[in-house]
Amino acid sequence: MRHSSMISGANAGSAAIVMPVEGTVDFKVTDEHRLCGPWAPFVLDPHEEFHATLSDETHLFIVQLPCLREGRYRHAFLSHQSRLVEGLTNFLYETPFFRDYKHAQRRVERFSRRLYDCLETGSLPCSGPPERKNVNDDGRLCKAIQLLNHALDKDIDIKAVASRSGLSLRNFHYLMKQYTGQSPYQYVRGRRLIKAREAIIQDYPDRISVSQQAFNWRFQHAGRFSSYYRQHFGEYPTQTLRELDHLKQLTHHVRSAGDNFREIRQYWLTSSASPMQHSLRSHSRMDEQEA
Repeated sequence: MRHSSMISGANAGSAAIVMPVEGTVDFKVTDEHRLCGPWAPFVLDPHEEFHATLSDETHLFIVQLPCLREGRYRHAFLSHQSRLVEGLTNFLYETPFFRDYKHAQRRVERFSRRLYDCLETGSLPCSGPPERKNVNDDGRLCKAIQLLNHALDKDIDIKAVASRSGLSLRNFHYLMKQYTGQSPYQYVRGRRLIKAREAIIQDYPDRISVSQQAFNWRFQHAGRFSSYYRQHFGEYPTQTLRELDHLKQLTHHVRSAGDNFREIRQYWLTSSASPMQHSLRSHSRMDEQEA
């Protein structure tokens, strides 16, 4: 979020964790009011209504936990805050190495089950045994991945990246598989797909050209890009554009209002469960789906 914002709505049917990585979020729920700064998570219980005020330049990490569907979880986590942050941090460091949306879903479900088991046993060792070694443990691999990330919009010489990082090409491939489960080429393709998707969304609707964005991120064949995109995100680029069209139709639910501050704040009604939006329910049942 680039600008300060006010968001009102209701959580979905499972617990969600919202953690600022940058900026602050001031949460208000029925029985609590808390200001969360960087790396201070806030747990929203299932179906809980909330109001959140976001500062400028806020970067949020949000994860919905499918296994946590019953009960009140926020207060159960409060006494284990440091361990919850540790678990979230470790999970966040995994996300660049998710192979596709199916892999991401499995990792979220695994993390959710781990939290559920921890609550059931009364302890919270959220991090758990790692599936693979931590990339941060190998400085050479960290440097190589950093070089790849900085050159995603250019032609990449994998052998040169390995050499600049103090690795042989064979060792680079071996370490990438050991630490990330991907080859260097698979990692680069996944990151480029994410960059292309971000560009498609950010440029909508005025400057959109899927084929141009694909080319900008080094995909030379439009049909192949579409296939890779479908494998990675579970939908084709045209489906992403249709969803953006659908969201645009709901912009009458987004209201801007000036206040005593210099910034313009956005007031978002994010769910038909919000009391202020009851009068809008008759317009479309898609409101509930978007929540």
